[in-house]
Amino acid sequence: MPNSLDDDIRFLRHVGPARAEDFARLGVRTVRDLVFTFPRDLADRSRIHTVADSPENRPVSIIARPVGVEERVVPRRRGGGRRSLTVTVFEMTDDAGGVLEVTWFNQPWLRDKLLNRRVLVHGKATRDRGRLVMEHPQYEVVPDDAPLDSLNFGRIVPIYPCTGGLTQAVWRRAMAAAIDTRLDLAEEPLPPGVLREKGFPGVREAVRSIHFPASPEEWRRARARLAWEESLLLQTALLASRRHARHDLPGRRFAVGPELDNRIRRLFPFKLTPAQDRAVRDIVRDMESGLPMRRLLQGDVGSGKTAVALYAMLAAVANRAQVCIMAPTSLLARQHRDTCERFLAASDNARVRVSLLVGGMTQAERAVALERIASGSADIVAATHSAFGADVNFHDLGLVVIDEQHKFGVRQRALMVQKGIRPDMLVMTATPIPRSLALSVYGDLDLSVIDELPPGRKPVKTLLHFRRDAGAGWKLARAELARGRQAFVVSPLVEENEDLDLESAEEAFRDLGAGELGGYRLALLHGRMKRGEQREVMDRFRAGALDVVVSTIVVEVGVDVPNASVMVVLHAERFGLAQLHQLRGRVGRGADRGYFIMISDSRAGEAGERLSALLATGDGFAIAEADLRIRGPGDFTGTRQHGLAALKIVDLVADIDLIADSRETARRILAADPDLTERDHLPLRRELAARYGRRWDRLGL
Repeated sequence: MPNSLDDDIRFLRHVGPARAEDFARLGVRTVRDLVFTFPRDLADRSRIHTVADSPENRPVSIIARPVGVEERVVPRRRGGGRRSLTVTVFEMTDDAGGVLEVTWFNQPWLRDKLLNRRVLVHGKATRDRGRLVMEHPQYEVVPDDAPLDSLNFGRIVPIYPCTGGLTQAVWRRAMAAAIDTRLDLAEEPLPPGVLREKGFPGVREAVRSIHFPASPEEWRRARARLAWEESLLLQTALLASRRHARHDLPGRRFAVGPELDNRIRRLFPFKLTPAQDRAVRDIVRDMESGLPMRRLLQGDVGSGKTAVALYAMLAAVANRAQVCIMAPTSLLARQHRDTCERFLAASDNARVRVSLLVGGMTQAERAVALERIASGSADIVAATHSAFGADVNFHDLGLVVIDEQHKFGVRQRALMVQKGIRPDMLVMTATPIPRSLALSVYGDLDLSVIDELPPGRKPVKTLLHFRRDAGAGWKLARAELARGRQAFVVSPLVEENEDLDLESAEEAFRDLGAGELGGYRLALLHGRMKRGEQREVMDRFRAGALDVVVSTIVVEVGVDVPNASVMVVLHAERFGLAQLHQLRGRVGRGADRGYFIMISDSRAGEAGERLSALLATGDGFAIAEADLRIRGPGDFTGTRQHGLAALKIVDLVADIDLIADSRETARRILAADPDLTERDHLPLRRELAARYGRRWDRLGL
């Protein structure tokens, strides 16, 4: 007798204890988990073709028997990062005697699994010298007595992720059993008015159709409804979280009047851009509201986010509150300290006291810093992850600034908030965030965007060379050095690695000093050096005592040397798009044009897409959209934060309009019924509690 969608999956027909363990490895433990694990793909097997009647250049399904197999190994290409490629070529014959050649890459174990067995292959077929050919198709072993009008054939079939003893046939049988016996227990979470307004099918119809659609149109309709629902749940949770953080708990009310505004602006040796002014107005409004500020400040590299953050920091200090600015590296934390002190040197009343708290300090240095923080004699603390320590106690923390937010997790931000009494928080990023991610990952934060560069800033010129013709790039670098400018050279590796055909920073330092950059003053910088040694190199570079720093990715974030006009990146294909854009932002920060020179071993595949995107535009927001499209959302934020991991069907690239629409509906629902206690909203409330559980207990659900 059916009991609940939350029953253990092992009690479901066609599953049992052993297969339940395989499902559990994929996070599927209950019947609810199963039915709401959607197919990763569909295959139209409504018709099984023969070799003779298969159309070309279209996906087709053919049942054939492998009768011969050939294996060969393609040796690794130097510089491409590939060790070797195993190519397995099967010769197959169908029941009508047609011959099909099927190739799989890096799956040599298929020889024993498929040879002399009946196999369904599904993929795009082409003809080569009169023979039908498929490369890397989907496949399933078909028992000799299997009917061709079952869950697996003669229809549009779902394709699920497999592991251990799971096969597509096992998935489909278990899914069909769950839908047949338990789906009627699923509660409709969407309010009736929303269902009518959007014209969506009910949840039961949509779930049945997403797994076993009668047509592609039925699948698209089901997918649209389930993706919209998934986004609505996340948006409702995010907006409820923001409401709880801002409206249910009082914060500090800062006073930022015209007199203080003028005093702060006089410290800047430049006029803020209109975009910076807009961000400042947003921040001041938050600080004066008496509600805790939770704001994301987004801007491209070089757009002036630090000046805006410094305005907020000085406003907080003027109100007798402490400020902590968090940076991901000691280099950047020290730079923030130096920046604060440089601006404050112009103050008539330089009473603001700046302290540093980073890893690698001696016990005596740390003890002094902790005492100043606890006593309140430190007004601004520039810190790294060291500030999360249990021994770090602020006297009166009123504002937390998180720089390069993607280097910090959600829990780490929450830890800093707990070190004060509901302090304001300003989160900064120089890695522009696509709108869909801004709504989905940071939907509990208010957003300010600095969308222009300071006047006079010249665009960085981006160039790409293969390693074999990199001479032109080095010639340009030498010309800039001859003009008195400075350069960075960046490698993906610290030292030589015999498994990778890549030039390390150490090798580049040695070879360039004896070759292309001979006669110039070079120094090596990487993360394995002691912090004091790193600091000494950067201090000498800023002072002009060095011409070139040969480094690893340690200079990706925050390093500001206005005289550096050239950045050369070795093996550029090995870096992510966001990393490359960040590195490009390290040059051209002065009055002169900067040059970003990528030296690459390959322009193929995804690496080629990244390099082409860098060449096409300097707009960080356009690059962020390209990065999301190329990589997908999984690693975009460094960690899968907030509810992003709960998005199983929403496509953050294609579904931006859907996300925005669901967010507006969530806003309307919460405006009318903040606690979701009205009758029509109770199912939505229950689904939120079931979906997010303890992670969202701050919502009171």
